[in-house]
Amino acid sequence: MAASVEEILAEMRENPAGVRFADACKVATHYFGQPRQNGTSHKVWKMPWPGDPRINMQAGDGGKAKAYQVRQAVAAIDTLLTRAASPATATQPPPEPKPSKPKKRKR
Repeated sequence: MAASVEEILAEMRENPAGVRFADACKVATHYFGQPRQNGTSHKVWKMPWPGDPRINMQAGDGGKAKAYQVRQAVAAIDTLLTRAASPATATQPPPEPKPSKPKKRKR
């Protein structure tokens, strides 16, 4: 039986060096959607908050994900869950700029 996303995420937290690449990708895809880069040795997911944050996954030795990338993915998931739990910090579009006052012309 295949492990659930929650079970894999718990394993990612406990032992980042022991997570299979395919399982780490399954969790990242669950939380962040399809990777924007797929088909090379790397998979890259864009985060749903402003700026240009992303997580990257690359297969290491023995089909395992690289531990530092697993830790980065867990941190991004924690950020996503925190933002979802706190509506005040959820991703919102930037405020509309205030219209500028027309300049007075000198006569």
